[in-house]
Amino acid sequence: MLYNTHLCFLLLLRKIEDANLDIQTTRNEDHFGAVIHHLSLARNKRCLMSYMYNRAEIIQSLRWKIGPVLPLEIQEKLNYSEEEYYKNHSTAIEAYMSQLDLDLTVDMVPPKDPYIRVKVLDDIGEVCLGDHTISLTPQSLHFIKRVDAEPFILQGLMEEFLE
Repeated sequence: MLYNTHLCFLLLLRKIEDANLDIQTTRNEDHFGAVIHHLSLARNKRCLMSYMYNRAEIIQSLRWKIGPVLPLEIQEKLNYSEEEYYKNHSTAIEAYMSQLDLDLTVDMVPPKDPYIRVKVLDDIGEVCLGDHTISLTPQSLHFIKRVDAEPFILQGLMEEFLE
């Protein structure tokens, strides 16, 4: 569409030049109509590009807030290219984190204390945390590193226990 409009505009300019008319001083209804049409298409293109950029920023922020797997209710609202963008963005973040050997998605807000008191909501079983093994049974309370608890909290398997 934009290519056809640009081509029409160029043909109009060639028509004016072929008639040996000065482009700067020759103004007729065809010229003004083509200019208005061209400018309106350029504006619409800017608006659509702004909309697409905003959607891309939202999709990027979802990766940091939700994680590598999108919930079904959000996934239904994305089109195919947005889903692919999310997967590629997530893959790039995972590759970068594996190169650094550091999980950047943990502690998006700096913690006040590196340890956290948690309540286990679902049976997780025996888990190796650092240099020791711990049994995470339902309704049990533990005082563990925030970094170790964060994945379980995000999955809804445990919650921070506030006294």
